[in-house]
Amino acid sequence: MNLIDQNQKLPAGLVDNGVEFFIYQNEIRCLHNGETFTFDNIPNHIIKIIEGDMIKNPKALKALADWDITDPKSQIRQYIICRFGGFDKNPDITADGLVLHSEYHDCGRRGKCPYEGKLCASIQLTNGVLNKREIEILKRIGQGKLDKDICAEMFMAKDTLRYHKDQISEKAGTLGKIALAVLAYQLNLV
Repeated sequence: MNLIDQNQKLPAGLVDNGVEFFIYQNEIRCLHNGETFTFDNIPNHIIKIIEGDMIKNPKALKALADWDITDPKSQIRQYIICRFGGFDKNPDITADGLVLHSEYHDCGRRGKCPYEGKLCASIQLTNGVLNKREIEILKRIGQGKLDKDICAEMFMAKDTLRYHKDQISEKAGTLGKIALAVLAYQLNLV
């Protein structure tokens, strides 16, 4: 009898040398090679990869400077929080050292942060990037809310909601409210 689930997807870093950053008890954690590191103990080769990624993102560097975060260690800390702070099943850094920006981290400042979209990563789907309004709608769909309730909460007409749902579906390459609810779950929006 085979007890191993060959289809199980484990978080990066749990059993490989990929990397998954996440926030736990208000502290950055890094899962790598089966170990969990706090920010001050993240292996140097991972910090070097993040520094290289920061250099490739001048918009993010400008946002850090505008935010008056100028100390290099503090810049790296904030960059990791904003770009990779959520725990998901996609690696933040693959086992091959490739940095992936595929995650949404709800820091509690979404919609109010002046650096939103400049420092944090947007949600990239198969056929496009979700905007802030689409993310909020998708989050509510994932929470199982009815269209009428979403419209009331977001002060929009049903036709406007239908348009946004169509846009999300087109960007995701999927159809139907159930598929969108599953997508919200997969993206850690709920």
